[in-house]
Amino acid sequence: MYPVQIRELAPVRVVAIRHIGPYESAGPTFDRLWAWARARGPLPVDLRVFSVYHDDPTLVPAGSLRCDVAMYIGPDAQSDSVVTVGEIPGGRHAVLRLKGPYSLVPQASRWLLETWLPQHGERPARAPFDEYLNNPAIVPPEELRTDICLPLAG
Repeated sequence: MYPVQIRELAPVRVVAIRHIGPYESAGPTFDRLWAWARARGPLPVDLRVFSVYHDDPTLVPAGSLRCDVAMYIGPDAQSDSVVTVGEIPGGRHAVLRLKGPYSLVPQASRWLLETWLPQHGERPARAPFDEYLNNPAIVPPEELRTDICLPLAG
């Protein structure tokens, strides 16, 4: 149903702000992260933006879900009163490339976990993360591209 590739991904050092609550309500947390980044000068050419999920929404109440809204802005970023520095681990991942509005991400993520994963005899190493490949401020929703990245065990 969706295109999935197995890829070896490099670790990514990121700055992040924790969001607690329904994953789809993380917009204001993204706004805070963007404001923080813009206050430090021009955004780097190699900017990368992520959502890193920590909980399974089928097991954890929506109000208690945790995700980190994160971005790679360069190797010299430091933690401060707004952001923390962390790392998205690398390794072997199932990567589902989704084209369309962000509202399609939960359905595609469920399909990756509930259909693709068992059909391919794989196990997750930890919760997935999303990488947003273009800018929703300049691209219409139907042209947005998101990589849903599921770390694989073994």
